[in-house]
Amino acid sequence: MKTIVVSNRKGGSAKTTTAVNLACELAKYGSVLLIDFDTQAHASMGVGSQGSRENGVHSIFLGKTLSETFIPSVHDQLTLAPAMEFFDVYEYGDLRGVLKNRFRREMIEDFFDYCIIDTPPTFDALLKNSLEVADAVVIPFVPHYLGTVAVGQMVRAIYQNALQIGRNIAEVGILPVMFNPHIPEHREALDKIKTQFGEEKLFSPIGVDIKLAKQFELSSPVVLGETRSKGLEDYRRFTQELLERLG
Repeated sequence: MKTIVVSNRKGGSAKTTTAVNLACELAKYGSVLLIDFDTQAHASMGVGSQGSRENGVHSIFLGKTLSETFIPSVHDQLTLAPAMEFFDVYEYGDLRGVLKNRFRREMIEDFFDYCIIDTPPTFDALLKNSLEVADAVVIPFVPHYLGTVAVGQMVRAIYQNALQIGRNIAEVGILPVMFNPHIPEHREALDKIKTQFGEEKLFSPIGVDIKLAKQFELSSPVVLGETRSKGLEDYRRFTQELLERLG
């Protein structure tokens, strides 16, 4: 099983849009588990469900098993572990290693080919639990000044966490979203990321598509749509690029 964490500490970076479209596109190739660690539950909504007040994925920090939280989604091969609404990570003490232990004890990798984790835009125990099991981290970002700053902060957080727990650093990929090649600031931001992190870290950008904004209202990711759209094509291309990197 390959575990891909989709994360950015900056809000409004199409993190959840990326997570749900990636999960649904990968479900065409194998069985997928989507973990919605963001208590806003937007990823859960994006695949046809809602957050749970009692039996969401955050209940693993309260002693439940991960598999107890599983529910079906809009795709037959996509299983959802929905967010637990109103879970407050700061009410609890040391939560390190909980998700990693659940993966191991429940042998999650025997049941899924891929796991996608949508994280909250914070650097807390939820993100750290995600990074402990990550094979790859995808950082979506809007290509402007604050977007590039947020990428740098996120990359440092990934490396810092890996050093703290003595774990190999996950493969890091940077995904430009809402990209318009006609806007000079967008082109400049991509050039800055290439210079700072290397062109090999960048995925092909996701362009602007109104269908990406409407998909949550319809509870149907664009990659499952029957009509062609720019968002559909871009996320399919991104998924193929990610699969090539994962080998």
